[in-house]
Amino acid sequence: MKINIWLILIIGAAILSVIVIVDNMIAKLMGGFILLVLLAYLAEVSRDEQQQISKMQRALDKLRNAYNELDEQAKIIIRTDLELNRTQEELDKKVNGLYTLHEMGKLISSTLDVQKLFAQITEPLILKLGFERTIIFLCEEGAQVPECKAAIGFDAQQIETIKQANINTEFLQAVFERGSSVWVKSFENASTDQRQWLELFGVASFVIVPIVIKEKVEGYIFVGNTTLYHYVSEGDIDSLFILSNQLAVALENARLYEELKRSHDDLEIRVQERTKELGEANRQLVKLNKMKSDFVSAVSHELRTPLTSIKGYASILSAGKLGDVSNVQAEKLNKINVHSDELIKLVNDLLDIARIESGRVGMSIKHASLTEIIKSVADLFFPQTEEKKIDLRLQIPDSPVMVWMDSGQISRVFINLIANAMKFTPQDGAIIISVSPADEYINVDVADTGIGINLDDIPKLFDEFYRVENAINAEKKGTGLGLSLVKKIIEAHKGKIWATSELGKGTVFHFTLSTKKIEDSAISVS
Repeated sequence: MKINIWLILIIGAAILSVIVIVDNMIAKLMGGFILLVLLAYLAEVSRDEQQQISKMQRALDKLRNAYNELDEQAKIIIRTDLELNRTQEELDKKVNGLYTLHEMGKLISSTLDVQKLFAQITEPLILKLGFERTIIFLCEEGAQVPECKAAIGFDAQQIETIKQANINTEFLQAVFERGSSVWVKSFENASTDQRQWLELFGVASFVIVPIVIKEKVEGYIFVGNTTLYHYVSEGDIDSLFILSNQLAVALENARLYEELKRSHDDLEIRVQERTKELGEANRQLVKLNKMKSDFVSAVSHELRTPLTSIKGYASILSAGKLGDVSNVQAEKLNKINVHSDELIKLVNDLLDIARIESGRVGMSIKHASLTEIIKSVADLFFPQTEEKKIDLRLQIPDSPVMVWMDSGQISRVFINLIANAMKFTPQDGAIIISVSPADEYINVDVADTGIGINLDDIPKLFDEFYRVENAINAEKKGTGLGLSLVKKIIEAHKGKIWATSELGKGTVFHFTLSTKKIEDSAISVS
């Protein structure tokens, strides 16, 4: 384009020269016309060139704007990358801190000893949290001033200096009163008290978080760095609070354990003392029980001889061997016989109980048929049940049920239980004796349809001389020894006995007898 313009200018100049030099009018007109055409063309070319320049300027502006946008985007990308790197560093720091806290939590919770607990907080773990120095202050139970319990990053002289210094400053009091934390970032933004701490602990910045146990500030954790190079974030403060909470829980558990241990030791001492007292009391009871048994045995022997004589002389008098006896005399003699029999039975029961308790009862254990004993005892009561119109039923197997027992003593058990049932069962009632074999023992039930027993009286049924208070017992005499004797005989056979009852419906006495062999020497009651 530039070459064409210059060419046109040269041609125009040449034509102009010709017009000036040539004298011919026609030539001058032709030259002028051509010159005008060239000037018009030149104007058109100039206008196109200007348009091209404008287009190029606009393109250049677009490129400049695009460059500026790219520059801004590059700056944003750089800032984002820096922020991502910083976020990644903080995230890595938090992850590392959480892992460290997890490790410390496991170590702290692994012991219930306070001294061992503080020993678990080591320098490598504190450094992982981003701090060079740490001191844990804690109040002993009942104390008001916290004591240094653990120190990391300090030498012995520094620790001793800190212990001797008065560090109960105003901002520390706020920690105890409000449970708030303290974060001193540098010497420049620290208060006078805080600057004293910076100098005393030899740090450029520090953080204090409280140790709260049962909603009360019991101490605090101090952490610091010797230079401002170590960056401390809000996340680091949160990690310290987590550590503080872990430590508080562990300390509370340790204190509870110590309290429980002291209580256990005190209780053990008291138990030993009480056991000693009970042992002495038991020895006295054994001694008294033996004295009672010996006394009962001696008195019973002394009573049996005169009672036998009284009964014998009463029988001679009743038979008229010493002369005629009037009806009134016969009635009195009969009462003597009846009361003598009752006294003799009482004496015999007392003697049997004394013998069983002392282990001197003469039992002969043999493998015998329980069903035969039941049938034999039932035959003894047949006349009485017929007279009182009581249905005495035996629900026993057809084949013999064999157990190891003293047949005479087990017969006494059935005699006492049936006699007891007869006493409390009204006319047209029933007494049912049932036997059901089990694995290593036999279950026996003696049930009646009598008046029943109050639930409060059942636990005392087998006590010596205990008699249930009811209308029937008020009319009929008894010793209160029958069921006690039954219980001792059953227990001497390694069995168990108990009772169930319902007022107005009747009572059932349940007991067990072993099918396994019992040695004679094993029969004793302590």
